Amino acid sequence: MTKGTSRRVKAAKEQVREEVISEVRHQLALDKFQEERPQLWLQSQRVVKLVEVQSQMENDQFPEGSCFLHSSTVAFSSFCVKKIIGIDLDTCQVTVEIYGDEHLEAGVVVLPLESIEWFGFPAKAVSTGIHFEGFTHHLSEKPKVVPAETVIEKKRPKTSGR
Repeated sequence: MTKGTSRRVKAAKEQVREEVISEVRHQLALDKFQEERPQLWLQSQRVVKLVEVQSQMENDQFPEGSCFLHSSTVAFSSFCVKKIIGIDLDTCQVTVEIYGDEHLEAGVVVLPLESIEWFGFPAKAVSTGIHFEGFTHHLSEKPKVVPAETVIEKKRPKTSGR
């Protein structure tokens, strides 16, 4: 093996190593965010689900009138989504390209993650070819249900059988 080949192999291994380290750091940051801010994590997962649906669309964007994002902002509560551009978990913001309507011009809006309430695909709107039934938060577990009698029994003082 020549020195040039050895250097290329070494450089390729180093690049793979850096990519793996970067991915691990990214995953650790996501895990930390999920642990520290569970509600914002849920909101981000809603947006991720919307991005997944978007990726199935032609040109990775929704046809006009097919997808609406509803948000609890001061001035506007509904946006006709053209494309989700990105989610920034550091600033807890979502960047969305929107279609214009009677109130807003077409363009880009940046929304606080916590303001996103829901998104929808109206049944009588432009067809996307995707039947949307909603989604579940796959990371949440169902709470264990304990019968009330069990809780009451555990709280009663134990008496001797005299």
